[in-house]
Amino acid sequence: MAVKVKNTKASGKTSAENPVGLDEKPKDEVITDLPVEDNIVTDDKTDIDPDSQYKTLLVGQAKTLSTKSNGLIGFELALNIDDKCRYLRLVSNTKNGLFSKEWLSLDALFELLDQQALDKPFKSSIFKAVINGKSANNCSFISAVLRCDEMGLILKSEKSQFLHLVNPLLVNQRDRLTKLKPLPTPTLK
Repeated sequence: MAVKVKNTKASGKTSAENPVGLDEKPKDEVITDLPVEDNIVTDDKTDIDPDSQYKTLLVGQAKTLSTKSNGLIGFELALNIDDKCRYLRLVSNTKNGLFSKEWLSLDALFELLDQQALDKPFKSSIFKAVINGKSANNCSFISAVLRCDEMGLILKSEKSQFLHLVNPLLVNQRDRLTKLKPLPTPTLK
């Protein structure tokens, strides 16, 4: 089957002599209907690691509050180089249980603990005031971390394994944690 091919060789005729059909476009026509963005704003911070402003001071693991579980909650204490404050976050769980990895202000935790009576037990739920995450496990996991030897900010109550007391030596623990220096990091070659 033969197919007719239109000769597209340019001729010396003007456009009046060679009219353009409705479905055809002249060869030198430029399409200008495409949207053009003149003011493109880029957010340079999206390429930056959000944790890059934190320098790790302490890494540890805390036993969960339940005596029936042998799970460990990993945590990290870090110095924010922008505001020079210390922050705590949960980083791992050896058992099941979701949690938020948000940074919590250590100053906010100290302020919350300062409001508690030294001899009156309290529940983990008081930490909801400083936690933005939505996981139901956050409060008990933070309590476990604050109770571990490395942090030592709260103690187990004699009344229940799930109740806490403020460590009477809270001021000493605060001083110790605020004097921690950043851990050495490997240099990139």
